[in-house]
Amino acid sequence: PPPPLAHFVNVVYLLHVLHESPATPKDRRHRANLARILDAASTVVFEEGVDALSIKRVAERADYTGGAIYRYFPSKDALLAAVVARAIDDLGVRLEAASHTTAGPLARVVAQTRAYRDFSREAPHAFALVATMVNDPRRLVTDAESVNGVLVRTVRAMHCVVVALNECVASGELEPADVNVRALTLFVGLQGALQLRKLEGRAPAWVQADAVFDATLHALLRGFGARTETLRDVLALGR
Repeated sequence: PPPPLAHFVNVVYLLHVLHESPATPKDRRHRANLARILDAASTVVFEEGVDALSIKRVAERADYTGGAIYRYFPSKDALLAAVVARAIDDLGVRLEAASHTTAGPLARVVAQTRAYRDFSREAPHAFALVATMVNDPRRLVTDAESVNGVLVRTVRAMHCVVVALNECVASGELEPADVNVRALTLFVGLQGALQLRKLEGRAPAWVQADAVFDATLHALLRGFGARTETLRDVLALGR
Protein backbone atom coordinates (compact mmCIF):
# COMPACT_ATOMS: atom_id res chain seq x y z
CA PRO A 1 0.00 0.00 0.00
CA PRO A 2 1.10 3.61 -0.50
CA PRO A 3 2.98 5.16 2.43
CA PRO A 4 0.87 7.46 4.65
CA LEU A 5 1.45 11.21 4.75
CA ALA A 6 3.30 10.86 8.04
CA HIS A 7 5.98 8.92 6.15
CA PHE A 8 6.20 11.68 3.55
CA VAL A 9 6.50 14.34 6.27
CA ASN A 10 9.44 12.48 7.78
CA VAL A 11 11.14 12.12 4.42
CA VAL A 12 10.82 15.81 3.56
CA TYR A 13 11.97 16.76 7.05
CA LEU A 14 15.10 14.74 6.37
CA LEU A 15 15.56 16.60 3.11
CA HIS A 16 15.53 19.92 4.96
CA VAL A 17 17.36 19.05 8.15
CA LEU A 18 19.56 16.08 7.37
CA HIS A 19 20.35 16.75 3.73
CA GLU A 20 24.07 16.50 4.38
CA SER A 21 23.84 13.01 5.87
CA PRO A 22 25.13 10.09 3.77
CA ALA A 23 22.49 8.59 1.49
CA THR A 24 22.35 5.37 -0.44
CA PRO A 25 21.63 5.43 -4.19
CA LYS A 26 18.12 4.16 -3.37
CA ASP A 27 17.62 7.05 -0.93
CA ARG A 28 18.77 9.55 -3.52
CA ARG A 29 16.41 8.13 -6.15
CA HIS A 30 13.55 8.24 -3.65
CA ARG A 31 14.29 11.86 -2.79
CA ALA A 32 14.66 12.83 -6.44
CA ASN A 33 11.32 11.22 -7.28
CA LEU A 34 9.61 13.02 -4.40
CA ALA A 35 11.09 16.35 -5.50
CA ARG A 36 10.06 15.77 -9.11
CA ILE A 37 6.47 14.96 -8.13
CA LEU A 38 6.27 17.91 -5.78
CA ASP A 39 7.70 20.25 -8.40
CA ALA A 40 5.04 19.12 -10.85
CA ALA A 41 2.26 19.42 -8.27
CA SER A 42 3.45 22.87 -7.25
CA THR A 43 3.50 24.01 -10.87
CA VAL A 44 -0.08 22.86 -11.36
CA VAL A 45 -1.26 24.61 -8.19
CA PHE A 46 0.69 27.82 -8.82
CA GLU A 47 -0.19 28.14 -12.51
CA GLU A 48 -3.70 26.68 -12.62
CA GLY A 49 -5.04 26.90 -9.08
CA VAL A 50 -5.82 24.45 -6.31
CA ASP A 51 -8.92 23.13 -8.07
CA ALA A 52 -6.83 22.00 -11.04
CA LEU A 53 -4.72 19.66 -8.92
CA SER A 54 -5.24 15.96 -9.57
CA ILE A 55 -3.12 12.84 -9.57
CA LYS A 56 -3.64 12.56 -13.33
CA ARG A 57 -2.61 16.17 -13.96
CA VAL A 58 0.53 15.82 -11.86
CA ALA A 59 1.42 12.52 -13.53
CA GLU A 60 1.28 14.28 -16.91
CA ARG A 61 3.50 17.11 -15.68
CA ALA A 62 6.01 14.79 -14.02
CA ASP A 63 5.97 12.25 -16.85
CA TYR A 64 4.94 9.48 -14.46
CA THR A 65 2.01 7.10 -14.42
CA GLY A 66 -0.81 7.68 -11.96
CA GLY A 67 0.15 4.45 -10.25
CA ALA A 68 3.68 5.74 -9.68
CA ILE A 69 2.31 8.89 -8.01
CA TYR A 70 0.10 6.79 -5.74
CA ARG A 71 3.16 4.97 -4.46
CA TYR A 72 4.20 8.25 -2.86
CA PHE A 73 0.87 9.93 -2.17
CA PRO A 74 -2.29 7.94 -1.42
CA SER A 75 -4.70 10.73 -2.43
CA LYS A 76 -5.09 14.21 -3.85
CA ASP A 77 -5.48 15.45 -0.27
CA ALA A 78 -2.08 14.04 0.65
CA LEU A 79 -0.52 15.59 -2.45
CA LEU A 80 -2.00 19.04 -1.84
CA ALA A 81 -1.01 18.84 1.82
CA ALA A 82 2.56 18.06 0.73
CA VAL A 83 2.67 21.10 -1.57
CA VAL A 84 1.35 23.30 1.25
CA ALA A 85 3.83 21.74 3.70
CA ARG A 86 6.71 22.59 1.37
CA ALA A 87 5.56 26.22 1.18
CA ILE A 88 5.32 26.36 4.98
CA ASP A 89 8.77 24.80 5.28
CA ASP A 90 10.15 27.58 3.08
CA LEU A 91 8.55 30.16 5.33
CA GLY A 92 9.84 28.37 8.42
CA VAL A 93 13.42 28.47 7.15
CA ARG A 94 13.08 32.21 6.57
CA LEU A 95 11.60 32.83 10.02
CA GLU A 96 14.36 30.84 11.68
CA ALA A 97 17.05 32.71 9.75
CA ALA A 98 15.51 36.01 10.89
CA SER A 99 15.65 34.84 14.51
CA HIS A 100 19.41 35.24 14.84
CA THR A 101 19.53 39.01 15.32
CA THR A 102 21.31 39.95 18.55
CA ALA A 103 19.40 43.20 19.07
CA GLY A 104 16.93 41.64 21.54
CA PRO A 105 13.71 39.61 21.51
CA LEU A 106 11.41 42.37 20.25
CA ALA A 107 13.84 43.06 17.40
CA ARG A 108 13.70 39.34 16.59
CA VAL A 109 9.91 39.46 16.37
CA VAL A 110 10.12 42.42 14.01
CA ALA A 111 12.76 40.64 11.90
CA GLN A 112 10.51 37.58 11.71
CA THR A 113 7.54 39.60 10.51
CA ARG A 114 9.72 41.22 7.87
CA ALA A 115 10.85 37.77 6.78
CA TYR A 116 7.17 37.02 6.21
CA ARG A 117 6.90 40.20 4.14
CA ASP A 118 9.92 39.12 2.09
CA PHE A 119 8.38 35.66 1.64
CA SER A 120 5.33 37.31 0.06
CA ARG A 121 7.60 39.19 -2.37
CA GLU A 122 10.15 36.50 -3.20
CA ALA A 123 7.85 33.45 -3.20
CA PRO A 124 4.50 34.99 -4.22
CA HIS A 125 2.99 31.71 -5.40
CA ALA A 126 3.81 29.93 -2.15
CA PHE A 127 2.53 32.91 -0.16
CA ALA A 128 -0.69 32.93 -2.19
CA LEU A 129 -1.16 29.20 -1.60
CA VAL A 130 -0.77 29.56 2.17
CA ALA A 131 -3.19 32.50 2.09
CA THR A 132 -5.68 30.49 0.03
CA MET A 133 -5.61 27.62 2.53
CA VAL A 134 -6.51 30.11 5.26
CA ASN A 135 -8.96 32.33 3.39
CA ASP A 136 -10.92 29.91 1.21
CA PRO A 137 -14.19 29.06 3.02
CA ARG A 138 -14.01 25.52 1.67
CA ARG A 139 -12.08 22.76 3.38
CA LEU A 140 -9.52 22.22 0.66
CA VAL A 141 -7.91 19.32 2.54
CA THR A 142 -10.35 17.06 4.38
CA ASP A 143 -8.35 13.93 5.19
CA ALA A 144 -7.52 14.06 8.92
CA GLU A 145 -3.97 12.76 8.54
CA SER A 146 -3.19 15.24 5.78
CA VAL A 147 -4.62 18.12 7.82
CA ASN A 148 -2.61 17.08 10.86
CA GLY A 149 0.55 16.90 8.77
CA VAL A 150 0.10 20.53 7.65
CA LEU A 151 -0.68 21.64 11.20
CA VAL A 152 2.48 19.98 12.52
CA ARG A 153 4.57 21.79 9.92
CA THR A 154 2.85 25.10 10.73
CA VAL A 155 3.53 24.74 14.46
CA ARG A 156 7.15 23.86 13.68
CA ALA A 157 7.56 26.91 11.43
CA MET A 158 6.00 29.25 14.00
CA HIS A 159 7.94 27.88 16.96
CA CYS A 160 10.74 30.45 16.74
CA VAL A 161 8.16 33.26 16.75
CA VAL A 162 6.49 31.87 19.86
CA VAL A 163 9.89 31.60 21.54
CA ALA A 164 10.74 35.23 20.69
CA LEU A 165 7.37 36.45 21.98
CA ASN A 166 7.91 34.53 25.22
CA GLU A 167 11.30 36.19 25.59
CA CYS A 168 9.67 39.59 25.01
CA VAL A 169 7.38 38.95 27.96
CA ALA A 170 10.25 37.70 30.13
CA SER A 171 12.33 40.81 29.33
CA GLY A 172 9.42 43.17 29.98
CA GLU A 173 9.24 44.37 26.37
CA LEU A 174 5.68 43.04 26.04
CA GLU A 175 2.90 42.47 28.55
CA PRO A 176 2.05 38.87 29.54
CA ALA A 177 -0.49 37.09 27.32
CA ASP A 178 -1.06 33.87 25.39
CA VAL A 179 1.90 33.94 23.00
CA ASN A 180 0.33 31.36 20.65
CA VAL A 181 -2.63 33.70 20.12
CA ARG A 182 -0.24 36.60 19.64
CA ALA A 183 1.82 34.76 17.03
CA LEU A 184 -1.29 33.95 15.01
CA THR A 185 -2.64 37.48 15.46
CA LEU A 186 0.58 38.93 14.08
CA PHE A 187 0.65 36.82 10.98
CA VAL A 188 -3.08 36.91 10.20
CA GLY A 189 -3.08 40.68 10.56
CA LEU A 190 0.03 41.15 8.45
CA GLN A 191 -1.22 38.73 5.80
CA GLY A 192 -4.12 41.07 5.14
CA ALA A 193 -1.75 43.99 4.70
CA LEU A 194 0.48 42.03 2.33
CA GLN A 195 -2.42 40.96 0.16
CA LEU A 196 -3.03 44.61 -0.66
CA ARG A 197 0.03 44.49 -2.90
CA LYS A 198 -2.02 43.18 -5.82
CA LEU A 199 -4.05 46.41 -5.69
CA GLU A 200 -1.03 48.66 -5.41
CA GLY A 201 -0.35 48.78 -9.14
CA ARG A 202 -3.93 49.86 -9.84
CA ALA A 203 -4.17 52.58 -7.19
CA PRO A 204 -0.63 53.45 -6.04
CA ALA A 205 -1.65 56.83 -4.62
CA TRP A 206 -4.14 55.16 -2.29
CA VAL A 207 -2.82 51.65 -1.67
CA GLN A 208 0.71 51.37 -0.27
CA ALA A 209 1.11 47.83 1.01
CA ASP A 210 4.42 48.36 2.80
CA ALA A 211 3.09 51.41 4.65
CA VAL A 212 0.00 49.44 5.70
CA PHE A 213 2.25 46.56 6.77
CA ASP A 214 4.38 48.87 8.95
CA ALA A 215 1.31 50.56 10.45
CA THR A 216 -0.31 47.20 11.21
CA LEU A 217 2.87 45.88 12.81
CA HIS A 218 3.21 49.02 14.93
CA ALA A 219 -0.42 48.87 16.06
CA LEU A 220 -0.25 45.18 16.96
CA LEU A 221 2.98 45.48 18.94
CA ARG A 222 1.69 48.56 20.77
CA GLY A 223 -1.43 46.58 21.59
CA PHE A 224 0.78 43.80 22.96
CA GLY A 225 2.33 46.33 25.37
CA ALA A 226 5.47 47.52 23.59
CA ARG A 227 6.64 50.97 24.76
CA THR A 228 6.49 53.71 22.14
CA GLU A 229 10.17 54.65 22.38
CA THR A 230 11.37 51.02 22.32
CA LEU A 231 9.13 50.23 19.40
CA ARG A 232 10.38 53.27 17.46
CA ASP A 233 13.98 52.16 17.86
CA VAL A 234 13.26 48.50 17.01
CA LEU A 235 11.21 49.32 13.90
CA ALA A 236 14.02 51.52 12.64
CA LEU A 237 16.42 48.55 12.61
CA GLY A 238 17.02 46.80 9.30
CA ARG A 239 14.73 48.93 7.18
